[in-house]
Amino acid sequence: MKHVFRVVTHWALLTHIYVSMAGFTLALLFGVTGLTLNHQDWGFSEPKTVSSQIALGRDLVSNPDQAVLENAIRLKLGIRSHATDYHDDPDQIQMTFAVPGARTVVTINRADGRGLVEKETRGTLGTLGDLHKGFDTGKVWYWTIDVAAVFLVISSLTGMVTLLALRARRRIGFAIGLLGVLTVIAIYIISVPK
Repeated sequence: MKHVFRVVTHWALLTHIYVSMAGFTLALLFGVTGLTLNHQDWGFSEPKTVSSQIALGRDLVSNPDQAVLENAIRLKLGIRSHATDYHDDPDQIQMTFAVPGARTVVTINRADGRGLVEKETRGTLGTLGDLHKGFDTGKVWYWTIDVAAVFLVISSLTGMVTLLALRARRRIGFAIGLLGVLTVIAIYIISVPK
């Protein structure tokens, strides 16, 4: 039994070390962006809005094919992302192109084909905040967030198994861990509005 315990804790330690290092960049990114999201009042990601106008042919807006209109707008404005929102009303068409940290909203008047372009950017921290939340990031980043979460879970669990092998630190380590769990529960019960 002692041998099995040693083998399990050995592999838990190796897994803990390498999974923690593999997920280090993502854990650091999500830690920093969690802090900046919680303190948006620091002013590092204040939105900056720029307005301009474009003209589109009446043939594009009178009876629009969404894909054709989207490509025309993307070409005219030099946008690489696809539209994330599309509204087609009798008087106007509105299309939104969103990427982490930036949104471009194009509102086209059907009568004359003129479009109002409003581009909002929120800087590097705005981009990092959207990456943290997974807003407008695409499927690959969506899965990257899941991989980061799995790395953190594995790192936490293998850290606890490794702590079992450290006789001198086991008791204090689990006591501090329990204190951490109880503190989070107490903060939730006492401070979080319900």
